[in-house]
Amino acid sequence: MKTENYKNYGKCAVLRRGGVKVMVTLDIGPRIIWFGTEELNFMNEDLERNVRKGGEFFDEHYGKGTTWYLYGGHRVWKSPEDLETYTPDNFPVECEERENGGRFICRAAKWLDYALDLELAEDGSLTVANTVFNKGEERTLAVWGLTVARKGGTLMLPLNDPTDDLNPVYNLVRWPYNDPHDARLRVGEKFLTLRQTSRPEAIKIGTFSKKGEAYYAVGDKVMSWKCAPEEGEYGDFFCNFESYTNEHILEVEWLSRKVTLKKGESHTMTEVWRVQDLATLPEVAAALALA
Repeated sequence: MKTENYKNYGKCAVLRRGGVKVMVTLDIGPRIIWFGTEELNFMNEDLERNVRKGGEFFDEHYGKGTTWYLYGGHRVWKSPEDLETYTPDNFPVECEERENGGRFICRAAKWLDYALDLELAEDGSLTVANTVFNKGEERTLAVWGLTVARKGGTLMLPLNDPTDDLNPVYNLVRWPYNDPHDARLRVGEKFLTLRQTSRPEAIKIGTFSKKGEAYYAVGDKVMSWKCAPEEGEYGDFFCNFESYTNEHILEVEWLSRKVTLKKGESHTMTEVWRVQDLATLPEVAAALALA
């Protein structure tokens, strides 16, 4: 594994294989701050640190003036979302190096540790294992993998196939700030699409994706995710997939089932990422044309 300094993120681990480039922050986070080709990064980079959170809770639990920053890229969190979720991960991470990957661990939180375990395959596919470790009292949570994608793309989520005419096909969960007439969101027969535009108002949606697949198109390139759903109970009205967008970002979010972890126990949710040509994905290209 090689390292290099990248913009204002400090030292980063760098992986290259199968025409794909991956960068992971080592001085903060961790964040997968680059995933794509040498020319195209699918990750968002919050270089100005515009997205942040602080205040009384952070002063009390982490020290006066402590601030959480989005930073961009991919991170692992715990769900359900609350102020504890926003761990100020502004410190160097532990790195267990491997030839084509490694484990990157954040120990900044008081009650949970977070780890990204990465393996870049010969064909350029990246396996991302998101792990939450409980180091406090027994608790119930879900693992939450969030990818903050770059501006200007379109998300395409394959919808569940119907089983018959008597049973529902999918759920669609909305957040209170959503505009029900928002033109960025389209729910078609086979795909849900969500466009990242300059519209400042946020929109967030959730669903249970039986296929566990998602695509984000930027120009003629597509980033794809595979995240197989687990058997069990899910939060947020039974969602294993969620997406949020505003004028700055679009997030692709996968969630594990709810798990009850005793002290010392952990749970892992695995995603597989790829860079693909839009021309090789005719159904995705057709959905994009309608978005």
